[in-house]
Amino acid sequence: MADAPEKEKAPAPQPDAPGAGPAQPEATAESLAAEAEDFCAALEKFFRRGFGDMPNSADLAEIRAQQAGVRDLVRRASESGAGAGRQLAGLTQERDQFKDAAARAKADFLNYQDRARKDLQRAEEQALRGYMNDLLPILDSMDLSLKDAQSDNANLDTVRQALGMISESLNQMLKVRGLERVASTGKPYDPNQHEAVHTRPADPKQDEKPGTVVEEFRPGYLWKGLVLRPAQVVVTQAEGKK
Repeated sequence: MADAPEKEKAPAPQPDAPGAGPAQPEATAESLAAEAEDFCAALEKFFRRGFGDMPNSADLAEIRAQQAGVRDLVRRASESGAGAGRQLAGLTQERDQFKDAAARAKADFLNYQDRARKDLQRAEEQALRGYMNDLLPILDSMDLSLKDAQSDNANLDTVRQALGMISESLNQMLKVRGLERVASTGKPYDPNQHEAVHTRPADPKQDEKPGTVVEEFRPGYLWKGLVLRPAQVVVTQAEGKK
């Protein structure tokens, strides 16, 4: 008689794997330890079902070693996670401190900019006040000169002298403040300071040389060494040159 076909053995039940199923929230150290104990208990039950209620000493030692390994792994993972958590908390605190320091530095810088703007505005106002104060004596002299010129007994020479003194005082005050007149007539033509509005041939009889300023239409000025306005001048050129 043919041997009856051997019945297919049903697959041995597997112990529930810790963490199987849908994703769970991050576990704490206590919950991980509890899951490890459940896993170890399920593993021992599985071996008892497969090898009998009383496994031999070698199998039992293997089971105990596997359980101890699982517990140690969970313990070390918990300790590592706790250390990382403390490190993360420290870094988060340090980050917040840096953010607070940056916010304070930004606020201090904005306050400094506002104070500097106001200080600059006050300094400009004080400088203009000084200019105006220096002009007051010159304006007084101008008023007196105009009063003398409008008098029935006005002396033309006196008025001329007064106007000359006023002009000298004004130029002196402006020079102290940084304003200087561009030297023009009789000087070599300088395109950086002169604007040639007309040219004419040089006159040898007057010992004129080409490229010389011989007449000034409108004066030019320098402000602290920089050209504020070029002088409009007449410049000589070589004979026959256009």
